[in-house]
Amino acid sequence: MAMLAHIVSYDTTSDRSDLPLIDWISGWMDAHGVSWSLSHDPSGEKANLHAIIGPREAGGLAFAGHVDTVPVTGQEWTGDPFVLREQGGKLIGRGAADMKGYVACMLAAVPDLVRIKLERPVHLLFTFDEEISCDGARVAMQDALENNLLPSVCVVGEPTLMTPVIAHKGRLAARLVARGKPGHSSRPAEGVNALHALGEAMAWVAAEARRLALEGRKVEGFEPPNSTIQIGFAQGGTAINIIPERAEALLEWRNVPGDDSHAMMARMEQELEATTGRWMREADPECGLTFEVLNELPPLALAADNPLTTAVKLATGANAEEFVSYGTEGGIYQQAGMTSIVCGPGSIEQAHRPDEWIARTQLERCDAFIRDMAQRVCARSTGAA
Repeated sequence: MAMLAHIVSYDTTSDRSDLPLIDWISGWMDAHGVSWSLSHDPSGEKANLHAIIGPREAGGLAFAGHVDTVPVTGQEWTGDPFVLREQGGKLIGRGAADMKGYVACMLAAVPDLVRIKLERPVHLLFTFDEEISCDGARVAMQDALENNLLPSVCVVGEPTLMTPVIAHKGRLAARLVARGKPGHSSRPAEGVNALHALGEAMAWVAAEARRLALEGRKVEGFEPPNSTIQIGFAQGGTAINIIPERAEALLEWRNVPGDDSHAMMARMEQELEATTGRWMREADPECGLTFEVLNELPPLALAADNPLTTAVKLATGANAEEFVSYGTEGGIYQQAGMTSIVCGPGSIEQAHRPDEWIARTQLERCDAFIRDMAQRVCARSTGAA
């Protein structure tokens, strides 16, 4: 609990620098003789820390956790979000569940991990910006690959109540902009109504959502079992008697493993270009539709009989594994070449909420899990790494 209280005290909301906490973590590693390195975002104001216990080489096992959190602005907390407090076995503080609880367990395990006679390295990855872009994980993977220090397998400690999660959906977020031509509403032929164009695109999305639900690829274990598409925000126009010159919408795909989100977006672009885009350009060549990718997260898919799945189930005592429809850094890690699984303390139901909490018993289970996994995967030959 003391470790969690300490790192909760750092306000690492995603719009702030994480360097004060990263500096403290580097000091903790130095105090225990653990080698570490940093990789930064373009501004230099945020950093990942990659620590390696045991042989400084590629392979072995990684425990990965992000240190950034969502904001507390606008939330009604009953106490200071950055002062950990306990009530009835619940440890309350921003990031307690997502996911400083896991990070605290990683750090608290260091003194024990350095005493294990490791045949393979144990990597500890602390990343930035998971809550807004997951770019920290991308930077970390690029750095590991460039320095030939990529772990073989990875446990991402997002809150799963210590249940192994072997698959999650991917996500592609995009901005759709309709560029029209302004004019007075009394003379519609002299303008191009961007809102009308956006309305046609929104109707296409609604139809596509129904098609995916009825005819799309089904991967049992997910809820829903198919890929999904939705528009979550739209705006346009300035006044009721002015033909809107510009309208935009934010949309997202959440794709099951096996569905390509970029191919799904390309299909939408192609079909709308042949209909809506065509009449817009015929009215004025400067008008049309454009798509801009805002963020993407690849899906995660790990076989139920993979040695990593087996090792995590044995270490947690779990009898089954799960699929989830939200995304994690695990898809990025898997894409980079690390076999990855998601398993961590706390419940996703508590994430991002006021008075966010994690059960003390969950941290106790995670403490034992990290030490067990290090022994199981890195201290002897197992085939998992």
